[in-house]
Amino acid sequence: MIVRRIREDELKRCQELFAVAFESPMGMDQAALSPMEYVDRIRENPRSREDVHWDSHWAAFGDDDSTMLATFTVIPWEASFDGHAVGMGGIGGVASLPQYRRGGAIRACFRAALEDMYARGMALSYLYPFSNAFYRRFGYELACDAVRWRLRLEGMPAAEVPGRWKLCEPGQDLSADIRAVDAPRQRRYNCMVIAGDTEYLWTGESPFAKKEYTYVYYDGSGAPSAYMTIAPQPGRELTCKRFVFNDRQGFLGLLALLKRLSADHSHARMALPTDVDLQGILPEYSFGNVSREVEQQGMARVIDAARVLRLARTRGEGALRVRIADDFIPANDGTFEVAFAPGRENAVRRTDAAPDVELTVQDFTRLILGCCALDPEWLPGVKLHCPLEDAQKLFYKKPAFISQYF
Repeated sequence: MIVRRIREDELKRCQELFAVAFESPMGMDQAALSPMEYVDRIRENPRSREDVHWDSHWAAFGDDDSTMLATFTVIPWEASFDGHAVGMGGIGGVASLPQYRRGGAIRACFRAALEDMYARGMALSYLYPFSNAFYRRFGYELACDAVRWRLRLEGMPAAEVPGRWKLCEPGQDLSADIRAVDAPRQRRYNCMVIAGDTEYLWTGESPFAKKEYTYVYYDGSGAPSAYMTIAPQPGRELTCKRFVFNDRQGFLGLLALLKRLSADHSHARMALPTDVDLQGILPEYSFGNVSREVEQQGMARVIDAARVLRLARTRGEGALRVRIADDFIPANDGTFEVAFAPGRENAVRRTDAAPDVELTVQDFTRLILGCCALDPEWLPGVKLHCPLEDAQKLFYKKPAFISQYF
């Protein structure tokens, strides 16, 4: 088996594998193109970060280096980690032809791609799985959660709010204001993608063609404070594909506009970070006014353990020796001593001394990102050889959320 990055004339074949694996048609105009016509079209009119980085696809081939067995892409992103922007490899388009499945092709691709991500200086990787157990084999673990809220609009507060709203439409370029709303949230949450120009192409699309309407809310001072993209659904419901605010006033501004739509729509749905608690704002939870459920939002993996340990926010002063088991990235496999104190970057070095904490790269990822608290009773794979409160100076719950799909 041969594993490598694809050549330009192989991009179309990657998309054909994806179409087969996910039973999703390519479209007649794309299917009719030659391999070089296909890649030329992508180059001339990229519509996504994946298009821009079309050559980031990895593939496994048979021994003749011509029969593609499986493929996926490693899309380069910047993402937030404890107040820092770090490189993150977004895994997408994982596909293999049915006749070659269970032959180790995807595993071989991950082995090569993970080492390459480390060599390229990435700190994290993220993906959206079809199976958690499958991707745990490669060191990924459950990461961010979201709370899916469903609000009955008639039961929401009717009070007027200061400010105004604008519809994002051709001739009304609100992309700079939308970015201004996004920026604080991108800094606040671990795993949040720091979006670039490509990710804001949607702001130039006509809402009248797609029936998706983006409204920006400006608070009483005239500053952009929140925005949402709403899409009408059958049954008089609204899906809020984007629902972004940074404070209570921004949330109430969006809610006030939704309230104005209650004559035509009964409910609105939106996904929010788990640390956003609406119980003190919404007046009535009974009678079906509010429902919510927690949704799992993908899996993460630490690519460079030493780097994330240097950048990690800690509590107080101290030192901790952390033993990480990583079967795919040798540089992560071993014991790291982390010395920390307020006001300076953590000092990290390899050591042969006995560890204070032993854990797999999967548990390390989840804990260092702050996606869960360190509770040995519910994390049986984590071994503590020090007081729990010492380990909790490094491993504790933090805000984590992601809203970019790839």
